[in-house]
Amino acid sequence: MAPSLSFKSFSLTLAAVGFTGITPPGGGARAVPPLPVVPTAFDADPIGGRIGDTTGSIDPLILKRSPDGLFYVTAAVNGVPVRFVVDTGANVVVLTGADAAAAGVTGSATAGRSLRTAAGAAPMRWATIARLTVGDHAITGADAAIVGDNGPPHSLLGQSALARLDSVTLRGNRLQLR
Repeated sequence: MAPSLSFKSFSLTLAAVGFTGITPPGGGARAVPPLPVVPTAFDADPIGGRIGDTTGSIDPLILKRSPDGLFYVTAAVNGVPVRFVVDTGANVVVLTGADAAAAGVTGSATAGRSLRTAAGAAPMRWATIARLTVGDHAITGADAAIVGDNGPPHSLLGQSALARLDSVTLRGNRLQLR
């Protein structure tokens, strides 16, 4: 039997493109209960994936490891498809400048800080994603960082979204988001 790692038991770093040392606006550790994950039901998935049911249950989304060793998922940011690397080592969702612009996500007026990535330091702006839909999971009000050209090549699905799911489970070459 393959070992199973559960998101709720401890964090697992999946991607070297993640970053550390960044906390959302408002500072460090917060004792704020997470906003609910709202089940969604589709007649047809707007980003070309599974068709959701109308019973209100949330089906797990199972991702296969790509040849580069990472897990990718296409999620809808404010209704616009965005390709993400699932990165449990990232504190927040990170959007590339192009993905943020396409989805209509605007950040603070000025760059807040630099974040450290595998590619080096990149200026970033804080933002809030109104609605992020991953499979059958809809998350509202997720903290995000918008990075410029020096940031990671893909947007990152980090803890500000992953922590709002029931579980993130890695088994071999499959990652399950529930």
